[in-house]
Amino acid sequence: MSKRFLTILVLLLCVATAAVFAAPVTIQYAYWGDQNEVTTTTNLINGFMAKNPNIKVELLHFGSNTEFNDKITTLAAANKLPDVSTFYEPNVLTWAMNGQFVDLTNFYKTSQPKLDAIKFVTPDGKIVGVSVANEIQVIWYSKKLFDQAGIAYPPADPAKAWTWDQFVTIAKKLTKDANGKTPDDPGFDAKDIRTFGAWVQQWWMPWLTMTMSNGGGLVSPDGKRLILDSPESIDAIQKMADLINVHHVSPVPGSQSTPTAAATALLSGQVAMAMDGTWDLLSLGITKEEQGLDFGVGVLPKMKNLVTTSVGTPIVVYKKTKHLSESLKLLEFLMDPAQSLPLLQSGLWLPNEKRWYTDAKLLDQWIGNPRHPPEYKQAVVDFALNYAKALPLYTVPTFAKMDDVIEAAFGQVWLGQKSASDVIKKEIMPKITPIFQGK
Repeated sequence: MSKRFLTILVLLLCVATAAVFAAPVTIQYAYWGDQNEVTTTTNLINGFMAKNPNIKVELLHFGSNTEFNDKITTLAAANKLPDVSTFYEPNVLTWAMNGQFVDLTNFYKTSQPKLDAIKFVTPDGKIVGVSVANEIQVIWYSKKLFDQAGIAYPPADPAKAWTWDQFVTIAKKLTKDANGKTPDDPGFDAKDIRTFGAWVQQWWMPWLTMTMSNGGGLVSPDGKRLILDSPESIDAIQKMADLINVHHVSPVPGSQSTPTAAATALLSGQVAMAMDGTWDLLSLGITKEEQGLDFGVGVLPKMKNLVTTSVGTPIVVYKKTKHLSESLKLLEFLMDPAQSLPLLQSGLWLPNEKRWYTDAKLLDQWIGNPRHPPEYKQAVVDFALNYAKALPLYTVPTFAKMDDVIEAAFGQVWLGQKSASDVIKKEIMPKITPIFQGK
């Protein structure tokens, strides 16, 4: 063996040894969530690092989404942003338009197809984020209260969805005051209601869903016009307010009668139906297992068209990252539903990929357990796949700023102090129009 060959061999061994013992690349992943999500995220990241020993992930946990927003803004100002993070939905496009995020269009072109309704797309067509999970609006209900009233359960089959008038009629029958009277009975006491027929919340997802169901919404389908002042939008908002102030079937927001969670409200008999997100299944399932809550799930009522909307926290990659390939590898791992099966099986999440709704084997992996009620396939899976529409926060960069104005003004409508028409036309539109126009 020649001396030269030995020298080359030694050099190659040294290079190989150095590669093996080289320090892994460190990237930061920021997120928010409760203790359950901390545990789940930690386990996910540990699993990723076990499969990728050359990448070390430093976790940054920022409590609630409000705390996250404050901290991430501070980090941006100090030029200390992480490499990857979850991000608060209404602010995604604003940050994207300010050049903070990596364009992920090509990344998602080569990955498993994601649901269209949960892609954050800039006005020039760039995908800057996709929700790590899908969530839609449905009706959760107490089977006990429906049985006691002798009323058929809310439809699980989208083809049999209630009309809005049917929903109101049923909600009235389920609403009871201290003497057991309904809003249609003489002597009904609207100030002493013990069971509300429905709990319909007032934040942006429910009212956007119902305005879209009525043929309206915040912006036109092409995103070029504001349509909140359209007759369809105004009518939908007024109908939602009438649930509280005219029909007395839904709690007054901010009052002592307002529930704090669907599970406790259904268990206690405070409400018979809760129009809320699919994420409630986690707490509903636990309440059933621990306290015997007998609940079911149905599709939303429709005004003109049957519509539900999708939402979910996206994961973004920051342009400041010095380790793009490693960050994209982490993104790919976290966005794979197979890696988040415990969250899907618990009921907290729905998958972000189309095939998990249609492939029988994949479907059974996440809904084939006692946590998911028998009607879940129709009321949630089919409903989400065929009737979900994208919320404007996925395509309108000024959504968050407009919503600040809208939510503040809508309080007067929900409390019955002013009509939806007056508030929208006189107070909201003059303020959000210049925001929408970028002025």
